[in-house]
Amino acid sequence: MFGVLRTLLAIYVVLLHIFGFPTLGNYAVSFFFILSGFLMTHVMQKSYSYDFSGIRLFWANRFLRLYPTYWLVLLLSLLAIVLLQGQGLNPAMFFPSSVKGWFSNISMLYFDIVPHRVKPRVVPTSWALTNELVFYLLISLGISKNRTRTFIWLFFSVLYYVGTYFLYDLPTFRYSAIPASSLPFAIGAALFWINERQTWIKGNISLIILLMVLFNLNAIYLANTGETWYTELSIYINYILSACIVLLLFHIKANAKTKRLDTLIGYFSYPVYLSHYLICAVYIYFFEHYHNGEYKLKTDALAGYFLALFAFCALIVYFVDIKIDKYKRKLHAARNSKANN
Repeated sequence: MFGVLRTLLAIYVVLLHIFGFPTLGNYAVSFFFILSGFLMTHVMQKSYSYDFSGIRLFWANRFLRLYPTYWLVLLLSLLAIVLLQGQGLNPAMFFPSSVKGWFSNISMLYFDIVPHRVKPRVVPTSWALTNELVFYLLISLGISKNRTRTFIWLFFSVLYYVGTYFLYDLPTFRYSAIPASSLPFAIGAALFWINERQTWIKGNISLIILLMVLFNLNAIYLANTGETWYTELSIYINYILSACIVLLLFHIKANAKTKRLDTLIGYFSYPVYLSHYLICAVYIYFFEHYHNGEYKLKTDALAGYFLALFAFCALIVYFVDIKIDKYKRKLHAARNSKANN
């Protein structure tokens, strides 16, 4: 029951990038990482295994989830660069001029400790996928294979954050740097092991809604008080709230119809996250009076822009994501059949 949550978090990122709503989108990315740490540990423990066959199937699944949709958005973004000639484009969106640049943009592997510093990024938000892929690799290789390993990982991730305040007190190294993603991923992995031992945890919609309201208030108001100490504190409040929401949502009991609806809504999260800069540039081309400088839109365009964004993403969901999901289920069924034989 994480589909609605994932798409809501993607919308938060869009509100930050396209309309300039502060902080909420940044905290949504960290929330994504916590959720990923939990789910990737869960699937490695429950659906796959740590032998070669299990790791191979895990990566086949990840490849199908990430790359076909990404490559489609990448191709369309390259076309937009040619046709729009820079109008409304994010400054990171331009043609790579080297083999390394093309490789990074095709693979989503940017060779920098802070991937978002790398340019060009034809799909600007793809920097976060570098961070995701690094920790997918570590999880598949067993960094969260058992409780002890997971909490050692969490301990060193906390040490990294503490160290940043003394060695290089820059917010970038606690947000978009690859090692900065270690803490939210480790929190998510630790949640899996906490959940394994705590049978009293129950899903509660009212409590989840309350925690989401607190998450929003923390991001919108409390993180922007102008007080540096509270801005930093709000990061960790965000982690706690996000972790609690993940645990509670995992235990929500829903009927089949609700689960299908949640899954359908969840399909939109990834294409929304990847394509919102592309759709913004196209929107500016057709409705230039909504242009708010560089690659942002005026809030007057919010309804029309989201309509265009979700219409575009609906096409991706229908023609790409749903078909790939069916193929993934066939792979799982074939593996289970082979194991039973």
